[in-house]
Amino acid sequence: MGSRELVCIIDPIHPAGMERIASAHDVIGPEGWRDDPRLAGTSVIVIRTSPLGPDIFGAMLNLKAIVKHGAGVDNIAIPAASAQRVMVANTPGGNNSTAVAEGAVAMMLGLLRRTRDMDALVRENRWDERWGIRLADLTGAKVGLIGFGRIARYVAKICGAGFGAQVAAYDPMLADEDIRAAGAEPMDLAGILGCDIVSIHTPLTESTRNLIDTVELGMMKPHAILVNCSRGGIINEAALAEALRVGQIAGAGIDVFEDEPPAADHPLFGLSNCLLSPHVAGVTEAGMKDMALNVAAVIETVSRGQTPATLLNPEAIQ
Repeated sequence: MGSRELVCIIDPIHPAGMERIASAHDVIGPEGWRDDPRLAGTSVIVIRTSPLGPDIFGAMLNLKAIVKHGAGVDNIAIPAASAQRVMVANTPGGNNSTAVAEGAVAMMLGLLRRTRDMDALVRENRWDERWGIRLADLTGAKVGLIGFGRIARYVAKICGAGFGAQVAAYDPMLADEDIRAAGAEPMDLAGILGCDIVSIHTPLTESTRNLIDTVELGMMKPHAILVNCSRGGIINEAALAEALRVGQIAGAGIDVFEDEPPAADHPLFGLSNCLLSPHVAGVTEAGMKDMALNVAAVIETVSRGQTPATLLNPEAIQ
């Protein structure tokens, strides 16, 4: 048996996870959490995409852990948490990885098959324009992956085994033999940018911020498409809008933005060769349920006084 924690769940999670957590712990729910009189006594925070810094957790003197619903932790001030001796753990993998991978491939297919444009032809009685259209194939295409973690490996499997695409990957953190063993050809960034499809699967860090900018977009082919279901900020959005506007690349699928939600006058909104979605690539029923239950499991580990397997800041407990 572990201790009974006071868990503040800032962003909504799947009801299965809420129920699992509430069965063993006291819960401050997403609705009205800032005004809850128990807030200062919080011992575990659950967070999805909202910004989380010491302005929120600095006064929580009983705080033991911050549990991220998902993999990316760029929204959490980890150094401040470590200074407060608070563990930060995430919940990567599982059904969420396959969901995001499917979302990325769906973006690829939507762009290659010009789904928005084809829908408009039917709705706007422009049926005969189909004779002048040539759509593109994922089968046999060269797919380049930037980053080669769990999600990218599922993308590689879908595109390679499923569609017969030629898959390459760039990940400076991995040895070439590891990339080959997982079904992709290792390439440098320049080689990836020369592929027909470029899909981003790297975390947002200081080294990856604006990784794809004017120069990199200029290295892509005019028929190429760019997909980002990872994090906003990795692509310079103004540079991308200009590249799409002048036809430097054929299209882009963007599920994540530097500012979420993006401003109403965002430069990508007026471009028909850009397919957009509101950071939902991984938001499937199975993915959300699996991740919420993983969050509950991490909380149980913390309540038993144990170290989560996905601890990201071991300096907090040293």
